[in-house]
Amino acid sequence: MVTTRQAIKELLLEEALSSLELSQRLSLPEKEILDHLEHIARAPGEGCRFHLIPAVCKHCGFSFKKRERLTIPSRCPRCRGESISRPRFELLKK
Repeated sequence: MVTTRQAIKELLLEEALSSLELSQRLSLPEKEILDHLEHIARAPGEGCRFHLIPAVCKHCGFSFKKRERLTIPSRCPRCRGESISRPRFELLKK
């Protein structure tokens, strides 16, 4: 039996996914996925490194590189646009 966290890790080792994509693939609420991702970010496991691909404003291209929260930003600080791509997550082997 595979735990939810193990299933998330397996998916993130294969490809970079957003919390919504993980939620849809595992049929779990996105909020629960984000809780698991926070734990995985702190302790990704031996031989792995958690990588965050930042959210990007679709209007002006601003990248949220310094943002540490895993949730999607609500508004772009540069253009105030609300059309923002979701951050994506992946696990990289060391």
